[in-house]
Amino acid sequence: MKFFRIPARSLEVARGALLPKILIVAQGEAVLKKPFKSPHPGAPAKSNIELPPGIEPLILWTPAEGQVGTPVEVDPMLTRWLRPHQREGVAFMFECVTGLRPFDGQGCILADDMGLGKTLQGIGLLWTLLHARAPALGGTPVAKRAIICCPTSLVANWDSECSKWLDGRVRTLPLAESSREDVIAGVNSFLHPNHIHQVMIVSYETFRLHAERFREAGTCDLLICDEAHRLKNDATLTNRALGAMACRRRVLLSGTPLQNKLDEFYAMVDFCNPGVLGGAGAFRRYFEGPILAGREPDASDAEVEAGASRTAELSSIVNHFILRRTNTLLSAHLPPKVVEVVCCSMTPLQASLYTHFLDSKAAAALFTSQRAARVLSAITSLKKLLSHPKLIYDTLHAPGAKGGEADGFAGAGAFFPPGLFDDGRPGRGSMPLGWEHLSGKFSVLAKLLDVLRRLTTDRIVVVSNYTQTLDLVGQLCRERGYPFLRLDGSTTINKRQKLVKAFCDPTEDHFVFLLSSKAGGCGLNLIGGNRLVLFDPSWNPADDKQAAARVYVYRFLTTGTIEEKVYQRQLSKEGLQQVVDTSAGAGAGGAGGGNLMSIEELRDLFTHDAATLSSTYDAVCAKKKAGTGGGGARLAVGGAAQAPQRAGAGPVALPPDYHRPQVGHPPEEDLGSWAHHRSVHSVPDPALREAGGEHVSFVFALDRRGLKPTMPRPMIGRPSGQTFSLPKRIRAGPPDLKPGGEPQARPPVPSLADMDDDDAFL
Repeated sequence: MKFFRIPARSLEVARGALLPKILIVAQGEAVLKKPFKSPHPGAPAKSNIELPPGIEPLILWTPAEGQVGTPVEVDPMLTRWLRPHQREGVAFMFECVTGLRPFDGQGCILADDMGLGKTLQGIGLLWTLLHARAPALGGTPVAKRAIICCPTSLVANWDSECSKWLDGRVRTLPLAESSREDVIAGVNSFLHPNHIHQVMIVSYETFRLHAERFREAGTCDLLICDEAHRLKNDATLTNRALGAMACRRRVLLSGTPLQNKLDEFYAMVDFCNPGVLGGAGAFRRYFEGPILAGREPDASDAEVEAGASRTAELSSIVNHFILRRTNTLLSAHLPPKVVEVVCCSMTPLQASLYTHFLDSKAAAALFTSQRAARVLSAITSLKKLLSHPKLIYDTLHAPGAKGGEADGFAGAGAFFPPGLFDDGRPGRGSMPLGWEHLSGKFSVLAKLLDVLRRLTTDRIVVVSNYTQTLDLVGQLCRERGYPFLRLDGSTTINKRQKLVKAFCDPTEDHFVFLLSSKAGGCGLNLIGGNRLVLFDPSWNPADDKQAAARVYVYRFLTTGTIEEKVYQRQLSKEGLQQVVDTSAGAGAGGAGGGNLMSIEELRDLFTHDAATLSSTYDAVCAKKKAGTGGGGARLAVGGAAQAPQRAGAGPVALPPDYHRPQVGHPPEEDLGSWAHHRSVHSVPDPALREAGGEHVSFVFALDRRGLKPTMPRPMIGRPSGQTFSLPKRIRAGPPDLKPGGEPQARPPVPSLADMDDDDAFL
């Protein structure tokens, strides 16, 4: 066995005192480590992810001196695979659900970034609660029945993971794509006094239909909700069905606990631990209002101070039951991650169609009517144009094309040369030779695929919001002979697992994986792909972030268009992730939730910055002085770009070879501190340098190689002599605010944009 000597910083962990809790590492003496060995049969070795040779037992509870009982320990078959941050995560969740932490509740939220092993941590807790028999915990296992609720696409994956990590020792009951009769029979079996299944794995949709069966005590002792950001809206049927369960031990797993607004964060926290933050109205008055007011650009000193105070108070409450670590934790042991925002210029055809739309009467009407449906339709039309003009051509020639997405493109057919998409080959709208070069982004993608296929053995995942875009990428792959797989919303659950397994199999030749952004936002483990292309931006940062744990991440944006504006607003929403993190600063600036746009913001959204290299660079980094430390400016919450701004000037002029190095190791939303490249020739990615060409106008690059964060040394767990005791009740707010005591008004009906598909008929 070959041993490696590496710093102990890779082993020791610490948590920051505020939400999100960032797992960091401490300096220490060198220790010996063994190469990590995966439990997957036939899996390739990952020698740079390592575990210590002498694995310490993971003790979760120890009886006090003189108290009868044996310690509660995680089974060694699991402990041997747990990394330090996962050991901490299991211990944290155990303390929460058994009442060992000082808050009024038995729920918790594990909000680790994708790639940190939330599933394994959940399985570690599950198995321990099914078998722990400490006298202080009642002398019998804490849980006899457990339910894992997850998106339909992950039911089979959870079943597989339980079988793999627990070596088949737990009886699971997966309910997915089953007939109504089979589901009823499964629920009856699970609830039978002599049940043989300990764990029921069920989709949110299926559980909602049978939720009334689980409202009595004893029907469920532990609830694990995966992809729990689906519970961000407390008005949905799914949230209400799960919230009515008698089970108080609720574990929420989500890499994006706060996607858009503080009220969504409240909904998740209140589901997890009902009443811990008081009623919804009291939360808005006492916490949300002052916090957001303090972040306004024109906030007074008193408002800033009040916002900072309430932020700190909220953090102190939720830190008892929310644990968040970022994938920065693994950066010293995983392959280097390079993130590149690639601004691609439009082709002449795209530019003509884009200008035609902005000059149309339909576009002008958007600023007077402000009808949400029309605005969203216009945004969709422009984003499809920026993917490829063929999508607009198909819209114009589709049956009943009048109105809807065709609005704004009346008469646009004249821009398409006769026979451009109908050259006589079989099928309407066939493509001419070189059709991919009619789109700036497609041209860059085609060249990137060519370089990777010829010069590397890499595999690439291409993500888009639109299945029509995936159709075109699939056509490109077929024409060039690239083997590819595709997964979107129409893919059945069983087929999804087969596709993922095939793509991750190193013995099979699958070069490209086409993925719908919505389907990819459900915890798919596409570890076979080391490059990821986010072809078009989403309004919701969670849609993109879920799939972005790769070695090379490319985010394509069309220069000076609505795509850059959407990305800037996405960064603003990302800023909300820091609202309950006082380390982000209470006075960062920005408006409230950022969902409602003013007329000025709407006009800015539908503006073409034709002369710019990158409107994002213009808005965020234009006045950043070269060499100033601490990183660049960040977009403020609320969508509008705040300082540094240029006072009425045009686009920033840069020399062709302009290149500004990265400043330190900034977070992904701090574009001001990323490296800035006027030309692809200076980017840290050889493949992009080869493929960039004339259509790349600007590149932001974040290189995380060699990132080794250092913070104070931690203390994991509790002193071994700590006794089990019930926590005291805490208050969330001023003395007259009693958790759960405020009369609740009927919650507002959510907008369609906030609804999940299964909740659309509330």
